[in-house]
Amino acid sequence: MLDFNRYFLPQRQIFLDNIQYETLETQNPTEKRKLNCKDTILAQHSDKWVKINFNRTLSFAPEGVFRLSVTFGVLLPFNPQTKDEINWKETDIAGAFRESCKPLLTSLMSRTSLMVAQITSASGQNPLVTPASPVTDPARNMQ
Repeated sequence: MLDFNRYFLPQRQIFLDNIQYETLETQNPTEKRKLNCKDTILAQHSDKWVKINFNRTLSFAPEGVFRLSVTFGVLLPFNPQTKDEINWKETDIAGAFRESCKPLLTSLMSRTSLMVAQITSASGQNPLVTPASPVTDPARNMQ
């Protein structure tokens, strides 16, 4: 397990990275729909930092109503004294973040959940509140 406190400085910057909201034409508005919610964690790195993105995508099956994607990110600056101890190109940074940084991941998920609720209630409807925890499918874990 990767010790993020050892390899990264405590100055972490959390930010809203992207929102995509698309209303979709609904052929049969009375048709039952299933809400699909998918969470994804992606990591990028440079010589000075690691950027982690948490994305939650909502859609319906059959397709209709809307499609929504919200991404929050965090920049983790490397600790210059320890960063060369690990080969970052060969490290599953997203997987290590998922396992080792639960409080920071929960913060990203909470912000995402709040943004989803705000966006879905903007037209006067009841907000769609998604969990501030990983959404997992019994067949597949969060990516």
